[in-house]
Amino acid sequence: MWLAFTCVGVSLIAQATDVVQRRAFVQESADSIAVAAVIGGTNTAQQLEQRLQVTITQLTITDEGAEVEVQMGEYLATSSASRGG
Repeated sequence: MWLAFTCVGVSLIAQATDVVQRRAFVQESADSIAVAAVIGGTNTAQQLEQRLQVTITQLTITDEGAEVEVQMGEYLATSSASRGG
């Protein structure tokens, strides 16, 4: 009986770890794409989108910086980056 509980516990921990890692990856991708958009514009952001295998669902670039929303599967993250100075 204890073996069954242990196996279920390990399985739940593994699933939770996977979710945390995916969420972190999507957030890091959004952060990176926002910076790329500020530095190189839309084309650079889209190139990074392809390399990271995520989807940009919204991208706004202004004189002040960029805001981006990125999705991978069911995970969604937003980020912004501003121009220095």
